Parts: sequence; C-alpha cells; structure tokens
Amino acid sequence: MPSPRLALLIGLLVLPLGASLGCSGENMVTLKVSGTTNSEEREKISEKAKSLTDGSSNYITSYHMGETYTVNVGPVMDVEAFVEQIDFGKVTKVEERTIYVDLNAEPEAETPAVTDPATTDPAPTETEPMETEPMEEAPMESTGEEN
Repeated sequence: MPSPRLALLIGLLVLPLGASLGCSGENMVTLKVSGTTNSEEREKISEKAKSLTDGSSNYITSYHMGETYTVNVGPVMDVEAFVEQIDFGKVTKVEERTIYVDLNAEPEAETPAVTDPATTDPAPTETEPMETEPMEEAPMESTGEEN
C-alpha cells in the first residue's frame, strides 16, 4: 500500500504534467471501479476510458488497491455523456467528476416483470359497442304495502 507521502508526491508530479498537456484538473474525471481482480481487466478499463475522452490527445493515470481500480482521465467536457458510454460495469454513483462503477453488478433489467396469472386480473377483452337506441323503461313494482 503506497504511503500518503508517496501519493502526495505522485499527485504533485502528475497534475502539473497533465496541465502542461492541456488537461487541467477541471477537465478530468475520476473513475473508481470496484471488482477488478486482474491486470487484463484493468487494461481494458483504461483503454475504454481513454477512448471516451474528448479530443485526440488524452491524459490518463491509474492505480489499484485491492479490488478497486482508480483511473484519472481527461479531457472530458461533458461528464454525463462520458457516463452514458460506460459499458464495462454498472455506474452506481456520480459525484461531480467522480464516477463510481461496480464491475460485477448486474445491469438493471429492462424487460417487463413476469406476473403470476393466478393472482392477477386477465387482460381486458374487446367489448362490443353499445346500442344507440334508448332502452324502454320498465314499470317499477312496489314490494311494500300501501296504507
């Protein structure tokens, strides 16, 4: 596990380098991907993240700790458009320019829910149009005794 000093040193070296390449911190996004277990998965995520950036030149740094892979990539002008293109896991949360992705989460089902026909009403059936002629009035019979 890198020490806080090492992480600070890396940050101090990386941010100026990113800015010199035309990618300031305000145009970068951070992906926090949970569930990564091997370097092949992390490489695919990095390549996909780079392909989603705006422009032909991009900037990327990454590191992993346990099963969480963190990728800083830019430039990204429209975070929402970037998020919509993520197809390597389920986006679970977006906080400003930090995007949380669960690599192993099941995607939301878009199919209609299955219903049990024994407990639900059947589908409505087609009805015949009503007659247009008025109904005849039937005389009402009184069931009570008159005084």
